[in-house]
Amino acid sequence: MRKIIDGSTQLLGIVGDPIEQVRAPEVWSALFRANGFNAVCVPLHVKPAELKTALRSLQTIRNLAGLIVTIPHKLAAVHHADIHTDRARRVQSVNVMRRDDQGRWHADILDGVGFVRGLLGAGQRIEGRRALIVGAGGAGTAIAFAIAEAAAASVHVADIVTDRARALASRLQAAGIPSGISAASARGYDLIVNASPIGMKPDDPISIDCTDLVSWALVGDVVVHPQMTPLLLTAQARGCYVQPGVVMMDNQLTEMREFFGFSQGDYSPTAVTRAMAI
Repeated sequence: MRKIIDGSTQLLGIVGDPIEQVRAPEVWSALFRANGFNAVCVPLHVKPAELKTALRSLQTIRNLAGLIVTIPHKLAAVHHADIHTDRARRVQSVNVMRRDDQGRWHADILDGVGFVRGLLGAGQRIEGRRALIVGAGGAGTAIAFAIAEAAAASVHVADIVTDRARALASRLQAAGIPSGISAASARGYDLIVNASPIGMKPDDPISIDCTDLVSWALVGDVVVHPQMTPLLLTAQARGCYVQPGVVMMDNQLTEMREFFGFSQGDYSPTAVTRAMAI
């Protein structure tokens, strides 16, 4: 029987609060096994007030390959990284961190890359669409800039915290992207993204008013569990193309592999399906 964990095992952590809903430990651990890489992915439940302490402590773990950062830490974690990619500096959010030989945290943000690749890989068009992002946190910010770079006509923002929506809209405008704040309503938009945690809990309401949702709209969600949120079920019933949160996650795995410096192997969405079936 092949050993699962031994003294040479590398650790990939995922930091969040809550953490029970994350899919990364099963996906990454399955990919590591399939690619013959001695590593496991483990969930790390860290409260916001303890994030700084946790990140500084984790810098001392020599067999820590890196961290995936999830809700609600993506915006805060950027301030605890030592070296940022240009993308992370622009978005001011991170979802991956790795330590170098000096113990410094390097950071990047790949949510937007995964979201856009998922749509384009499925043959969907982003260019010229009027986009609405609901949720101006780390994932929403990354997706907003990535959609804009994919030539969306405009990117508007809604958030329960109006000042946060206004701040992101102002940053988009400063980058030359038509933007503004909006209500969480599908009216007037044909690319709609829920980038908030709404839809994660069984009793959550639908995150966006879909009264005026058009059938040719693209509708995406960042929530991974459940895969089909109330928003996506409603949009699907209207005839819209929908993209679950797992698609965004799976389409950034190869970029994550390169960021963390893992050995060569197949970390594509197709590989995920194969590895999870073993």
